[in-house]
Amino acid sequence: MDFVDVVDVVSAALRQLKTEPYGESYISRKAMIKVEASIEDLVRIKNFLVYDHDELKEMLEKLVALVFKIEDFAETQFLRRMHVRSVGFGGRYIFILRQMSNLKAKVDFRSDMRKIELEVDGVIKESGVIKERHPREQSDVVGFEEDKRQLVGWLTKSNSSPDLGFLLISGQTGSGKTTFATEIYKSPELKRHFKFRAWVSASEDPVSNLRSILQQLDGDSTVYMKSNEAELKEKICEILQKKRCLLVVDNNVTNPYELFEIIPDSALSDEGNGSRVIMTIFRYTFLIEYFMLEYRSSLHYELKPLKEEDAWHLFLKKVRFPDNVKSNQSSDLDYNKLKSKIIAISRGIPSAIVVLGRFLSTKKSYKECLEVLDRNPIEGNEDSVSKMLALMNSDLTSRSRPCLLYFGLFPKGFEIPVRRLLRLWLAEGLIENDDPNPEDNPAWVKLQIRGMIEIAKRRKDGSPKTCRLMPGILHDICLSKAQDIFGLFHIRPTTPVHESSDHASPSPKFGVRRVAEHGGIKHNSYEDSHMQHLRSYLSTCNTQKKDTPALEVGEFLSEVIGHRGFGMLKVLDLERVYKPELPHNLGHLYQLRYLGLRWTYLDKLPHSVSELLYLQTLDVKHTNISSPPNSIWKMQHLRHLCLNETRLDKPVGKHGISLPELQTLWGIFVDKKIPVKHGLDRSTNLTKLGLTSHEDSVEELYGWIIKLKDLKFLRLTSKNYYGQASKLELNSLSCLDNLTNLYLHGKLPKLDERYFPLRLESLTLSVSNLKKDPMPILAQLPYLSNLRLLADSYTGKEMVCPNDGFESLRSLKLWMLKELEKWTVEEGAMPILEELEIRCCHKLKELPDKLDLAYIDKIILTNMEKDFEADVRAKINRMKNSSKILKPQELPVRCHCQDDVKQVSIHFLIY
Repeated sequence: MDFVDVVDVVSAALRQLKTEPYGESYISRKAMIKVEASIEDLVRIKNFLVYDHDELKEMLEKLVALVFKIEDFAETQFLRRMHVRSVGFGGRYIFILRQMSNLKAKVDFRSDMRKIELEVDGVIKESGVIKERHPREQSDVVGFEEDKRQLVGWLTKSNSSPDLGFLLISGQTGSGKTTFATEIYKSPELKRHFKFRAWVSASEDPVSNLRSILQQLDGDSTVYMKSNEAELKEKICEILQKKRCLLVVDNNVTNPYELFEIIPDSALSDEGNGSRVIMTIFRYTFLIEYFMLEYRSSLHYELKPLKEEDAWHLFLKKVRFPDNVKSNQSSDLDYNKLKSKIIAISRGIPSAIVVLGRFLSTKKSYKECLEVLDRNPIEGNEDSVSKMLALMNSDLTSRSRPCLLYFGLFPKGFEIPVRRLLRLWLAEGLIENDDPNPEDNPAWVKLQIRGMIEIAKRRKDGSPKTCRLMPGILHDICLSKAQDIFGLFHIRPTTPVHESSDHASPSPKFGVRRVAEHGGIKHNSYEDSHMQHLRSYLSTCNTQKKDTPALEVGEFLSEVIGHRGFGMLKVLDLERVYKPELPHNLGHLYQLRYLGLRWTYLDKLPHSVSELLYLQTLDVKHTNISSPPNSIWKMQHLRHLCLNETRLDKPVGKHGISLPELQTLWGIFVDKKIPVKHGLDRSTNLTKLGLTSHEDSVEELYGWIIKLKDLKFLRLTSKNYYGQASKLELNSLSCLDNLTNLYLHGKLPKLDERYFPLRLESLTLSVSNLKKDPMPILAQLPYLSNLRLLADSYTGKEMVCPNDGFESLRSLKLWMLKELEKWTVEEGAMPILEELEIRCCHKLKELPDKLDLAYIDKIILTNMEKDFEADVRAKINRMKNSSKILKPQELPVRCHCQDDVKQVSIHFLIY
C-alpha cells in the first residue's frame, strides 16, 4: 500500500464528505477533524518513515478503514433520515427501534476511531527519535522493421518461408509484444491477403473469446449469443475450413489449450485455406514447447531488448526536445550523459523507454532531464518499469492521482467514452468540475501530458471521444492499488464470488465498495454482508443479448436496497446492458449521483426516479424512453441530462421549478407543445446544448440561447412536421463569447461578418442552403481549426478562400456540394491544413493550384469523378518532385476503407 496514494484517496473521501450533508453530525465532524490532523502529521514526517515497514503498512490500512467507517457512519445516518421522511408514521416507529440497536454501532465507531488516533500519535512520537532518511527512490515499433517485413512475408507466403501456421510472439513485460503484433496485423499486405481477420484479447472466459472471434469473422453480433461453447467451436471450425482467416490472440495467453483445440491443422496448411494464428505470450517455455510439438507449423519469435541506437531513437520520439536544444553544441556533454543514463535505466525495454520519454516530455533541455533523474535514481533492473511508473505517479497532483487509480475499474485496453469518465469522476467526488471540454479539466490534462492516458478515437469535429490507459503495464498497477485502497471488488464473468483469483478476493479488506462487471450480473453472486456498503456498480459489457432483458439487475438492486429499505449506491452505470429491469423502489437509492442507461433500449423509467434528488447525471440516450417523468424538474443537483430526441414536459405551474445546476442538455425536442418559456429558459448555466425544434419555435428558442453566456457546444436542428430540414432563422450568435463548437442543421438566413463568435474552433453546416459563398466570412475566424460543409450547405457554383484566410484551419470537409464547379484558394490561405476530405462533389473539376499540399497528412476522396482523381494524383506527384516537400511520401493508388494514414494518400470508398 503506497503512502502517497493512501493520503490522496483518504483526502478525496474527506473532501467529498465535507461538501455533502452527511458530515453534519457531531460524531462525523469530530472524526473527520481527527483524521485530517493525522494525515497532516503523516505528510509532515513522511521523509522520516520507512516505506516498507510492516507496521507502517498496517497503520495505513487502518487509516483507510477508519475513513471508510466515517463515510459509512455519516451516510447511514443521513440515509436513515431520508428514509423516515418517505415512509410515514409506521415506518418511523420501526426506525426508532432500529436506532436503539444502533447505539452499540456508535460506541464501536468511537472506540475504533480512538484506537487509530492513538496509533497515529505513536508513529508521530516515534519519528522524533528516528534519524532523518530520504524516502526510497523510486509503443512504437523501432528496431524491428526488418523482422516485421520478414514475418509478414512468411504469413502471406510472399517470400520463401517455413510452413507457418502459428506465430508465437514472446517477451518480457514491457517488451512491446502487443505493439509489434498490432503493427503486423495492420500491415496492408495482411489486409489484402486475409479478407477475414479477428483480434481478441484473451480472458479467462472461453465462451467470451469464442463469441468475440465469431462476431469479427462472421459479422453478426447477435446470432451466437445463445450458443453454448461446443456450438461456438463447431461454427469457428466451419469458418476456418471455408475461409482464409487471420486470428490474433493478445493479452499474454497463459492457458490457450481450450481456445485453440478447435483449430484443425488442415485450416492452417497451405493445401487448405492458409489461415494463420498469431499469439502474444510471456516467456513460458512449456507453452512454446507445447506448440512446437503439437503444431509442426509453429514459429516462435522472441522480442529482444532494443539496441542502443534504436532505444535512444525511440526516446527522442517521445520526449521531443525543442530544435534549439538539439542544435546547441554546449549541451553535447549533457546529451551524451542523458543518452547513457536512458539506455542504462531502460535496458532496451520499449515500454520503459516510452514511460521515461513521457515522464520527461515537459522538460526543455537535456540538463533538466538529468536533474530529474539524479533526484530520483532508478536502477536498470527487472523492476525498472514499475519504478518508473511509480515515479510518474509521484509527479501527479493529489487530485489527479485518485483519477488515475479509477482506471483500474475498467478492463485492460478498454476504450472509455470521455464524457462517461468525467461524469463518473464527478459522481465519485474525485473532481469538482466536469467541463464538457476535457482539456479544461486539470486532472485530465495532467494525466494526458504525462502520457498515462491516450485518445483512442476522436469525433468528427476533432474533440476526444474515447480514451484508454497507457501503457499496458500501468493498468495492472492501478488495479492492484485500487483493490487495496478503493475497496474495489473486481468480478470476472465466470468467477464465482467464493473462488479466489487475481482479480477477485473472497474477503475484501474494506467490504465491497465498487463492483465493475466485465460480463453479466450473476444471480446470488454476492453475499449480503459484502453489499451493504456498495457505492458504485459499473458495467463494461460490450455485447448485448438483444432478445433477453437483464432481469438480474432488478434482483441485484433489490439486494443492495435490502432490509434497511435504502442503499448507498452513488453510481449505477448500466451502459449497453440490454433492457435492465429496474426495481419500483429505485428512488430509495437516495444518494445516487449517476444513472447511466445509454444504449440499454429501455422503454420507461420507474416513477420513483423522482426521489433521486441528488442525481447529477441522467443518461437515457439510445433508449426507447419517449417521455421522461415530469419529476425531472425536481432534481436540483442535475448537471447532465442526455435524452433521445424526446419531449420534456413543462414544469407544473406558471412559475415552475428550474434546473439551476444543469450544464448539459442533449437530445431534447422542442415545439409549441413544449415551449421554452417558464421551463427551459430558466436553465441559464448550460455549457453544452443539443436539441431539435420545429421552425415555429425558433424565435422563442433564439431568445433563450443568446442568454447562455457559458455555452461552449451548440447543436441545433430545425425540422418541419414532415421531418424535413426547415428554416433556422437565427440572428447573430456573436454574443456567445465562449462558444467553440457549433453544428447547425437547417436553412440559414444570409450571413454577415459578425454572425459567428470569434472564439469558434469547430463549425459544421448542413442543409443551410447558402446561396452566397460563405468562405470569405468563415476565413476571418481566427481560431477555426475544423470546418465541415455538409450536404447542400452551399448551393453556389464557385467558392473562394481569400488571401491569408483560415490561418488556424487543420481539417476541411466538403460533402455533397452538388453545384460546386470551381474552388479557388488564394495565396497564403489555409497554411497549416492537415486533413482534406471531399465527398460526392461531382461537378468539381480540380484541386486548387495554390492549395499547399506540403503539410497535408491525409486526403480522402469519396465518390469523386475520375478526372478529379487524376488531377489530385498529378498535383501530389509534382509536389513530391519539388524542393518544397518536407518528408518522403507515398501514394497508395486504391484503398477500400478509410484508415489513419500518416502519409498523403487517396482513399476510394466503395459503396
